[in-house]
Amino acid sequence: MSQNCPHNAAGLTGADIRRPEISMRFILPLINLLRRKHGNEKVDAVVREAGLMPSELNNPDGWVSMGFSSRLRDEIFRQLYGLEKQPPRDDPMWQLWRQAGREGFKRESMGNLIFLIRTFGSPGPLYRSMPCSIRRGSVGLEAEVLSYMPGRVIFSVTPRNPETYWEGHERCVGRIGCFEGIPQVWGLPLAKVQHSHCMHDPDNPARECRYIVTFVERPVFRFLSSFFIIAFCPLFTIVAKEFLFQQLSFEISIILNGLFIGLAIEAWRSALLLQNIQNNDVDNIRELLCLSDQRYMDLWRESNELRRLALHNRNISSYIPKTLLDRLRDRQQPPILGGSKREVTVVFVDIQNYSTVSEYLDPEQTIQILNECFSAWVADVQAHGGTVLEFLGDGMLAVFGAPNDLANHPSQALYCLRAMISSMEQLNKSWSKSGLDEYWKRKNISQLGFRSGIHTGTVVEGNLGSLTQMKYAVVGDTVNVAARLEQLNKKLGSTIAVSGDTQALLPEDIKSWLVPRGHHLVKGRNQPVEVFSCGFNTSNIKLLSRSI
Repeated sequence: MSQNCPHNAAGLTGADIRRPEISMRFILPLINLLRRKHGNEKVDAVVREAGLMPSELNNPDGWVSMGFSSRLRDEIFRQLYGLEKQPPRDDPMWQLWRQAGREGFKRESMGNLIFLIRTFGSPGPLYRSMPCSIRRGSVGLEAEVLSYMPGRVIFSVTPRNPETYWEGHERCVGRIGCFEGIPQVWGLPLAKVQHSHCMHDPDNPARECRYIVTFVERPVFRFLSSFFIIAFCPLFTIVAKEFLFQQLSFEISIILNGLFIGLAIEAWRSALLLQNIQNNDVDNIRELLCLSDQRYMDLWRESNELRRLALHNRNISSYIPKTLLDRLRDRQQPPILGGSKREVTVVFVDIQNYSTVSEYLDPEQTIQILNECFSAWVADVQAHGGTVLEFLGDGMLAVFGAPNDLANHPSQALYCLRAMISSMEQLNKSWSKSGLDEYWKRKNISQLGFRSGIHTGTVVEGNLGSLTQMKYAVVGDTVNVAARLEQLNKKLGSTIAVSGDTQALLPEDIKSWLVPRGHHLVKGRNQPVEVFSCGFNTSNIKLLSRSI
């Protein structure tokens, strides 16, 4: 099991390292032992390399994963003992974990917990409760007591899921040390442990680890008084018969006998009551420890779930516009298909001369240019209250006024295009410094720009697709006209084509930016569309952008 470990401990993430699989109570004795042997600085370096900060080991109620335990073992061998691989199973180096197991039951290691453990009264009751402690401290293990008699107990430890569970040889050696060290709680000699079956044996692995523990029980003094009184009653009767009856009346002798018998019964009843109280205390302590461990596990699962959801939201948010993501988060019901009418301003944008330029670019350079353009454009659209709905090859579809209301969406669309002109100027300067513009200068293209079509009108906005896969979209004649106006720029020699419907909704100061270009038929429309443009070519647009 430990030889062919299926888990890639070297690739553990922070969440994997803290997965609650082994209680920190089993780790801390080893760390404290190493600190005494090698000093804090070296041990802290081992802990960091294994994946945790040394300060995280200050919490005895914490948990770590099996992967961390394995990494800690390997780093101990490597950094503290100069071993690049694990030593043989019979190497004395493994006794370090056995010693740590014993150390865990010394007062200086247990702290105030030792007073709770002592309520078990004697090693026997604590040994009988060890299967619960093993299951609680190592969530992948199952344990049971095969047989018990005063001074001797046999344990069986097995994996709950043999197909997936694994652990190193050090875990088995550490359990031997724990079983040996338990009597120390009451100042008794170490127990003797025989490891008769081992599931880590590389030559003959067993299905279980079996431990035969022989130990010294603690004398139970509180029962001596009741036993003494019970034994004294017959003796008293004999003595009374021989000596006291000669001086005491028969009635007084009967009363005295009854008194002693009553005291014996009361002492026995008190002993049983104390035993029941102790058993209840032990059960309560075990329940408190279980609740503490369960709370930690619950907190870890909640933290891990929040982390997973945060990562999920971050990943999803890269594919969904922020305005849509905010709406989805606020919804109490799942999204449904369908939509509603809304007046919006639609903007189509694509890279000018892209087809010519892309012929000379390799795929990596093509993606680089597209992503740099889209990154700048998306930022400009969002800064002006718009939403980018799609990337269409070298083009982009944006809408202003949906999904959120935007009172002055025609003006914001024009302001956005002005910002995009400035963004393209900055990108061209960057490409010039890197020498990337040499590819399009070969075709007498001084710099890259864009063409855009803008139209304002009514659309149906909502969810389009199927119940299992849908997307937010705006559909209608308004979208079609904006796309045709973008294409019309080639015919007009312009860069930004604005429909008359959009121009009519602009304030006078923005209308002054536009130049009338007459009425033009566009595909999908029977009636011509009035068209305005912001300049007739790229140089004019630059001049216009500076005047704006």
